[in-house]
Amino acid sequence: MKCNYCGSSDNEIIYEWTRYEKNNILQCKNCGLVFKEIHSAITEIEFFYKKEYRKIKTVPTLTPEQHCSSKVSKNDAIDRTQFISRNVNLKSKKILEIGSASGSLLEKLRDADAEAEGIELNDDFRRHSQKLGFNVFDRPIEESNFKERYDIIVSFMTIEHFINPKSAFKSIFIALKPNGLFFGEVPNQNDWRISIFNNELIKRLHYDPNHYFYFSPETLRMYLESSGFSDNIFETVERYNSFIQLRNILCNKESEKKIETLLDKHIFPTTEKEDVRLHHSDDQTEHEFNRIFERVVNYELIGNCIRFIALKNSNNGKGKD
Repeated sequence: MKCNYCGSSDNEIIYEWTRYEKNNILQCKNCGLVFKEIHSAITEIEFFYKKEYRKIKTVPTLTPEQHCSSKVSKNDAIDRTQFISRNVNLKSKKILEIGSASGSLLEKLRDADAEAEGIELNDDFRRHSQKLGFNVFDRPIEESNFKERYDIIVSFMTIEHFINPKSAFKSIFIALKPNGLFFGEVPNQNDWRISIFNNELIKRLHYDPNHYFYFSPETLRMYLESSGFSDNIFETVERYNSFIQLRNILCNKESEKKIETLLDKHIFPTTEKEDVRLHHSDDQTEHEFNRIFERVVNYELIGNCIRFIALKNSNNGKGKD
């Protein structure tokens, strides 16, 4: 495969699993971008996201109604709205969310007096959002032909699913008004759990078969700058309960012998107490540890996920080729 960013074919295999499936994870030797080896045609992948992705057995299967009302979705929607509103006044802003899922973030943006629209490829989830009163498109941003339409574009935990991020980033730049802002979040390839501990269970969890690209702060910055964005600001956040994750890494030395059993527990928790995604714990000790730990790993941008803000400066031009 050629690297999507620099076009080089000089890659090396850095891992051979994506959760339950054998898949090659490649890294470009020229620019450092990490990506999954893809064998499916684009049309097959688009059909998968429209009809099958929310129903496969290797991810939690939720109806749109269950997804929208889940504790994880509600916590994420509140947290992300606060992240955006700390940096810009949302009142009367025209916003597009790429990967709007069941509409939980769109609802919070509307509550903040923004005019929110979405892009969601999955038919059932898109229809649920439309029933909530939102205008939601069914085609990728590259095919939408938006030009200077939005004040703000947001995309949380979706960019890693893009088939052609180079084209998508440029389309986002074009769709923003002058001085528009792009807010996003992606899993961090420099996540402390694998970059420091090289833990097999965590790597199997990190490399998801439905993620095609794995961005570090460096490779994400390359995409943004080459697309024309400037004044890019990065931070990292913990989407998982770091206290539980660190305890498991340090104490469970036998984890490699029962990886798939532990993966099941992480991906399909049977109780809220077992749900490692609920990073804002009700336990005071865990909460205080997670709060301090998140600030420390953010200092070196090695938290679980990268959050960013990018500006389409009116003097930016059209970006680089």
